Amino acid sequence: MRDHTVVVGFGTKGRSAIRTVCATGLKKDRVVVIDPSAKVVDAATAEGYTGVVGDGTRSDVLRRAEVQRAGRIIIATQRDDTAVLVALTARQLNPEATIVAAVREEENAPLLKQSGADEVITSAGAAGRLLGLSVLSPSAGLVMEDLIQQGSGLDLVERPVTRAEAGRSPRETQDLVVSVVRGHRVLGYDDPSVGVLQLTDRVITIVRVPEPQDDPTR
Repeated sequence: MRDHTVVVGFGTKGRSAIRTVCATGLKKDRVVVIDPSAKVVDAATAEGYTGVVGDGTRSDVLRRAEVQRAGRIIIATQRDDTAVLVALTARQLNPEATIVAAVREEENAPLLKQSGADEVITSAGAAGRLLGLSVLSPSAGLVMEDLIQQGSGLDLVERPVTRAEAGRSPRETQDLVVSVVRGHRVLGYDDPSVGVLQLTDRVITIVRVPEPQDDPTR
């Protein structure tokens, strides 16, 4: 494989992460799951993914999943210290891949970044913030939950700027732009430094996913 996606840990977080990615169009045969449990890997292969049984902190296991050729690596292990070791080993094998990791405790997030993760999601903190938002505003909580569930209702989508949009303000696009990705910076749609959109920019938009049409032959 080359430019595929590797998921280390196929528990609740790993399953949810890869299902979200596949909802955007990634084919299941482009996903390799690594987990120490043979039963978990069997479940992953039954869903259509490629599976590797083993410890994701070991370089030989990561090589069996061809991490050195992967485009994306998702680390969703049960323990934060395990996630750190996976990130270190994966980054040594593949300096170019995008590595996203989940941790339970916010205090471990900086360590994951130092170990090679590009983005770190604090699972307990994220869940807590969603709970707090839902208490303050149940409607806002519902909207956030809708955005998180890729492939239905409202979705957050990152895409390139079109030629028709270049030279215009983010407010003048057809989609609702919430952020502009320019180089390595993520800018708010109302950031004065954005000015007008450039062809080299990418935009993060909120779009509504069309409802599936009923089959007229039924």
